[in-house]
Amino acid sequence: MNEIMYRPEDCGKEIINSRGKKVKIRKYHMTEIEMIKTRKRWEEDIKDVSQETINKAGALFFNPYRKGIYYYQIKSLFLLGSNEWHNLNSIMKKLSKIMSSVVIVRNNVEITMWEVFRNRSYQLNAHRSKDFLGKVQENMVFFQRLSMLHPSGYKLRQVCSAVDIKRTAKKGFINGLYFYRLSTYSDIDKAFPTRDYTEYIFPKHERKYVNYKFIGRTITRDKEIFRGILQ
Repeated sequence: MNEIMYRPEDCGKEIINSRGKKVKIRKYHMTEIEMIKTRKRWEEDIKDVSQETINKAGALFFNPYRKGIYYYQIKSLFLLGSNEWHNLNSIMKKLSKIMSSVVIVRNNVEITMWEVFRNRSYQLNAHRSKDFLGKVQENMVFFQRLSMLHPSGYKLRQVCSAVDIKRTAKKGFINGLYFYRLSTYSDIDKAFPTRDYTEYIFPKHERKYVNYKFIGRTITRDKEIFRGILQ
């Protein structure tokens, strides 16, 4: 099955997945009422943020996720500056600072959201366990997903935004360095994520990563693919 981009009107429909099984398309979008409530919560949360930072994101953007790691990752990119590239180290510093300021009570003990996240990111003996750094990077990829069955980034598209990923080459870093950007747009039709490899030289042993199923823009040194179509 070739997955297509998620559409809210398809929610609840039955389709055949890649394994030949009949599945229902789950809800990944916000309704109009949910968008109003979510925007109001976001505006309350950023009431003390500078107007300059808010203006960088534009009037259409607000954080579409519930208060959890997704929410705080998007907030970190927003506070660092929308439509600008930020390295992983800067993002982690901002993320830990924000989440360390949020205290909750677990089993009658006060604990910060950052401690909760770090403690549960790594699961002993898990088949595909990741530490907190790996989980943050994995989430950045989740934000880019717009496919019919797993559109974890569709809410970002609803607020005319996308998370972009850039991989660059640097001596001493075998896998390169990663940068991330919260991009905002003037309308939803322009809001597609980007994977930028223009500053990365793929090692001979590594297959050049160009995903034709990626619903967004992939840019390498010698080609550009948008929504699976070579430009």
